[in-house]
Amino acid sequence: MREQIDTIPVNEAYESGDECPFCYLERQVEQKAIRYALGPGASYMEPEVRGVTDSQGFCRQHFKKLYDYGNSLGNALVMQTYLIGLRKELEQQLTSFELPPKKGLFAKKPEGELPLLQWVRQKNSTCFLCSKISYNMRRYYATFFHLIKDAEFRAKVEGSKGLCMHHFEKLLEAAEEFLPNGQREWFYSTIADLMRDNLGRIQEDVDWFVDKFDYRNASAPWKNSKDA
Repeated sequence: MREQIDTIPVNEAYESGDECPFCYLERQVEQKAIRYALGPGASYMEPEVRGVTDSQGFCRQHFKKLYDYGNSLGNALVMQTYLIGLRKELEQQLTSFELPPKKGLFAKKPEGELPLLQWVRQKNSTCFLCSKISYNMRRYYATFFHLIKDAEFRAKVEGSKGLCMHHFEKLLEAAEEFLPNGQREWFYSTIADLMRDNLGRIQEDVDWFVDKFDYRNASAPWKNSKDA
């Protein structure tokens, strides 16, 4: 199958030898998303982008990764307008807040969820970087299922090290939408074999890693377990 711009990253991921090709892709996508948010292109100075970051905010993990990126002023500018909006929304929630009734021994459970809790949960459920990563990963799942029509790519998949459990789940979900009917049998049997064989391989490496701490195995070779 002829290489195209959108197929190159997926092919490279399966040629990388990574334990999970989609983790390899996700790391790349995440770094690009962070550079987009705070990098030299200064997208954070564009009103459209700032409007989205103000609305979606960032999850805990990406707050930390943005801080670690090193653009302190850019990060502060993004946080400045985000916090202005967050404080305004919080004030609106607190203005209409009503103290929940006391829980009596035989009292009925209040119907519906506390509005303040609903708001906090909604704010914690969105992240500008997570949404960009999710969008790009969805495209890679679609590309994967496009590529498996090609025998050469199927051979790469068969020779890979399987998937992490997170991306195993995501690929199975994507299969419901993108898997070609002609490749259903190959896909499910191949993925099953890859997960079975490679979880066994990892288990053996971990077992031997543990056994190496027994003094009787001190001089024995590490095999493939040193980085288990």
